[in-house]
Amino acid sequence: MSRESCTHCLRPISLCYCHLIETEGACIDLVILQHPREAKHPLNSARIVDLGIKNCQLWVGEDFSEHQQLQALLETKSCYLLFPANNARNSREVLSETTPEVVIILDGTWRKARRIYHCNPALQKLPAITLNDAARSNYRIRKAPGDEALSTVEASVTLLREINLQTDSHASLLKAFDWMIDQQIRCMGEDTWQKNYTRRDR
Repeated sequence: MSRESCTHCLRPISLCYCHLIETEGACIDLVILQHPREAKHPLNSARIVDLGIKNCQLWVGEDFSEHQQLQALLETKSCYLLFPANNARNSREVLSETTPEVVIILDGTWRKARRIYHCNPALQKLPAITLNDAARSNYRIRKAPGDEALSTVEASVTLLREINLQTDSHASLLKAFDWMIDQQIRCMGEDTWQKNYTRRDR
């Protein structure tokens, strides 16, 4: 018998984090392009951003060349891509010169995010940015290629705070994210988490 799930965060009712999220408008528009496999992951953090940022769009796919809404956005708005492309510039340098109207974020494992990037030449033409001095990720239940790798919600909040110069803005998104992580570790058990997800060199 399947457990009842929240219709918003899609988590089981007992693990729903919606009560922690304060929905707010952001200083820029966000667009999240989510790989289909990530959309099915119960612990994906892009859903938190989508629930907590009014001016955020989340679109699922791999090839967006026929996606009319995205193509229209690329043609009419000042769009930047948050991605470590070869031409990427540090966010501090970019933001000292301009403020993007829209920032596009690729959501998935690093491999899947790169897949979206390479499948969409239009994204490769965008100016790309990387975050300046991002803190270590708290995504303790998924394996990452390095300490510099952030979840989508962490990357989104870090960027928005850098733009609006408010170090505590959108705090509820990180609160919901941290709560989700803590509850998942509790469900799997501390020993299982330590064995499968902690790094011995930390």
